[in-house]
Amino acid sequence: MIHNVLLIGKEQGNVVVRTRFWKIEFQEKDIADFLAGYRDIALTQGLAPDTPVFVAEKHKVFHSEVDGDMLLLFVTDGRDEDRAIQYRVREGASRISTALRGNSMGYIRDNLDDILGELIFTRFKVSFVGSGGVGKSTLLRLLFGKEPAPGGYVPTINVAVDSSETIQFGTFLCTVWDFAGQAVFQDLWSFYFSGTDVIFLITDSSFRNVMQTKSLLRTIKKEAPAVPLFILANKQDLPESMKAEKIKRLLGAPTFPMVATDKARREEFIRLMLEVAAKTVGVTLPDLPISEMITVRRGTEDIAQPGAVDSKTKESVSGFEDVPYDTTTGTTASTSTSGSSSTVVQTTAQQDAYTPPAEQKMVTAAVQERTKILHLMVIVQLDSVPDVVTHVSYVDEEIDQNAIASLISALDSFGGIDGRSADGSTATNALETIEHEGNLVMVEKSKNFVMALIVTNDSDEDDQRGMLNSILIELEQKFQNVWDKWNGDISVFETSIFDILSVAPLRPISLDYIVRAREAGRPLPFKNREVGSAIVDVLSAIEHTDTVGALVRSLDIPREKILVCLQILNHYGWVDFKVEISPNSILKKIGVVSEETEKAYGQAVIKFVDLCDGQTSLEDVVRKINVSLQAMKFVATKLVLDGVLEVVA
Repeated sequence: MIHNVLLIGKEQGNVVVRTRFWKIEFQEKDIADFLAGYRDIALTQGLAPDTPVFVAEKHKVFHSEVDGDMLLLFVTDGRDEDRAIQYRVREGASRISTALRGNSMGYIRDNLDDILGELIFTRFKVSFVGSGGVGKSTLLRLLFGKEPAPGGYVPTINVAVDSSETIQFGTFLCTVWDFAGQAVFQDLWSFYFSGTDVIFLITDSSFRNVMQTKSLLRTIKKEAPAVPLFILANKQDLPESMKAEKIKRLLGAPTFPMVATDKARREEFIRLMLEVAAKTVGVTLPDLPISEMITVRRGTEDIAQPGAVDSKTKESVSGFEDVPYDTTTGTTASTSTSGSSSTVVQTTAQQDAYTPPAEQKMVTAAVQERTKILHLMVIVQLDSVPDVVTHVSYVDEEIDQNAIASLISALDSFGGIDGRSADGSTATNALETIEHEGNLVMVEKSKNFVMALIVTNDSDEDDQRGMLNSILIELEQKFQNVWDKWNGDISVFETSIFDILSVAPLRPISLDYIVRAREAGRPLPFKNREVGSAIVDVLSAIEHTDTVGALVRSLDIPREKILVCLQILNHYGWVDFKVEISPNSILKKIGVVSEETEKAYGQAVIKFVDLCDGQTSLEDVVRKINVSLQAMKFVATKLVLDGVLEVVA
């Protein structure tokens, strides 16, 4: 079991990055003892240089060099197979070395989980399924230490998934999915069961529901025949409930009694779930109290890492430590600092950063920062109450979309978005732009819809307003026959996502991209059958294709619709894209380098992109700016996936 991961200086043992996954200490003295053993191994003939080192008779330390002057350490309890951990630490060192090309040590600190990924984490997905009212949501509230929801039963309504939660216990990540049991959603179950390691089928223990559960059981075994399945017999405190043993005989699957409203059963429930999941994927649950093992997070929230300061308690727990890094030598600086800081590790590309010729006159001028799209929303009104029917987030930042919709609606009732007030008279203060938290909200309105585009500035306002109006025209035509019979169900408008992402994509996608399905990603927020079915069809076809182009040819779906589905699947973590680039690849500039990329990789990346003329090989372009081919190959891959470059040949 890996319990500590450290990146240290090879000579002095100074800690560059550290994270602790279990409550097991690996202290400064242990680092010194490790270095002594590491040097002994180097001087001993016949021993491999990465032979594990035993420290204090309880730690077995696996290690690998990073860029010649640092060591990546995986500190274990010695129970793992040596070959497996040695592979992981070597691969981890290689990934960190690659990530350091053009990124700061702060980037390594902030993204260590993603960089090392499956090398340190064991991930599994647990799915909760059951008919309406059996207590699935109450079980999840028990699991996450919440009180039962007030007001009685509220049905879980979604395409198939109401919520996704993740429990971290040490280096194990367990994602819990709550499935809606309504029959209308069951044709999408195979899609959401993808990647599931274990299924818990919930019954309320009444005879009637046990018979319904038997029907669900047949459907599940058809859609996910190889996934281990267990029954949770909930509401065992009710007098009419059937005993778990009898339910087991009727359903033919392992059955466990449960009372979701009993907080005293929480730890028992958690341990049951984790033991089943861990056994299913072949890992061992540590013999530790539940309170010392788990950290709960919702959706995509960050796991509370050791070393971080809790925003509520302001208390610090051991873990990531940021150490000043010398940008010229690649070693840890001796200067001490208070608090945390991160300094960019200078790469060859940055050292050779492009500067204009000396004879060129430079004229200082105020240049407005390039605009960036943050969010786009489509709003309709029902009984004068605004509702967001589609929200596309182009960044990771959260916003209160309903608050913005209400603000726009309130302002519209006074000044009028289209220059007319509520009584129909002409208004001179037509609402067009709102300032919101330092950003601009551009607003455009048609007969039935309002669109809000949140951007960083107005440098591209004309083009962006033109884009909004073109989408509004499409939406009015698309939904012109809906209004007479509309009952307030906003899911009918979710197909607008195809119109939006065709014009304002989340990311560019080339037909030459290699597309690969990942393990189950985050829940998709769509309730509309047309949207869900299109996504299911695209995801299912990926298994039989290599490139986006081959995927388009294999499906009887419009290309634009397929590309939108791929954007959605990528955005929610269901697919990844890759591109193959060799030294002989010929690249062509088709876009502009983002400020984030320029900041991360230095000004040399600007010259690199400008030199990609569609005729010169990557190798020759790199030679012209005198940087590392391997480093720029890594950067070029990112630029192609970002739509800045395209592969011509």
